[in-house]
Amino acid sequence: MTKAVRRTIIAVALGLVVGTRAQAQGSTGATLDTTALAKQVDGLLREHGDGVVASLWLGGERGSPWFATSAATPRATASAIKTFYLVELFAVYANRLDEPLPGVASVFAGDTHPAISHFSPAQRDEIRNALRGASVRRIGAVMMGTEAASNVVYNAAANLTAAALGGPEALTARIHARDGAFAAVAARRYMLRDRKERGDNEASADALAALYQRLASRQLPGVDATTIDAIRGAMRRADDPVLGRHFDKSGNLASDPLAEVRAGWYETAKGPLVYVVMTTQPVPGSAGREASSQRLAGTATTLAETLVRAGWASMP
Repeated sequence: MTKAVRRTIIAVALGLVVGTRAQAQGSTGATLDTTALAKQVDGLLREHGDGVVASLWLGGERGSPWFATSAATPRATASAIKTFYLVELFAVYANRLDEPLPGVASVFAGDTHPAISHFSPAQRDEIRNALRGASVRRIGAVMMGTEAASNVVYNAAANLTAAALGGPEALTARIHARDGAFAAVAARRYMLRDRKERGDNEASADALAALYQRLASRQLPGVDATTIDAIRGAMRRADDPVLGRHFDKSGNLASDPLAEVRAGWYETAKGPLVYVVMTTQPVPGSAGREASSQRLAGTATTLAETLVRAGWASMP
């Protein structure tokens, strides 16, 4: 192993430790100019300001990252945690994906279940009308944003998933049991409930990257190939003319602390390219909450594009 492989870039001004791999440990054998990439990342975060911090991960379908920043630090995931939910949902009901999701009737029986009690009466009616009798597969598609739905229904689908799997704590236990690499994942609350009640749903960039590596390589512990195909089919995806098929799940939180997540993988002609960007800003900037949220979203997207461009260019 060369000195370039071992070196660690310290972004002093940001207090970030950037783990580097000049020679990738994955199957692609990519060689990445980590010094140049670290400077780009540092510049983007400095330009954003407002106390923003980030966790980043870039690599292939297997092995260690080619580039990583604060990747072991748990951060708020917002809806990006839903891919973990999807895996557990489809794994449990693998033989019944086209049957109604069990347990929904008990959630809908009244207005007090924590999966729906925080919604308004009109919103609960909308949720019931949209999701009553929905199949497991459809619940997954709505939850992941593959099937169009209002924001309320989109998040309620994740809440029905969590409820069907025993609630947030039981779902967390399932996720941890699936793979030791998912130990930093924590489902603490139903979607759109007050973040102060039980804390944020969190994960580390390492954990998100591990999940996407497993899905990209089609090797996820305890999940058969047919079910992995169904999971992949339920994820948001688009064809990029250069990079190929894109599987991803983003997330955002507009309350404090602001958060934006971009994570997924591209199935490129050179092999899978996995990336994770998790950004957090303590409070809105001077422009106000809405503008600050939009600005953080732009920064997260630019960081993701920067990682992907660098990774793609480095792949042989």
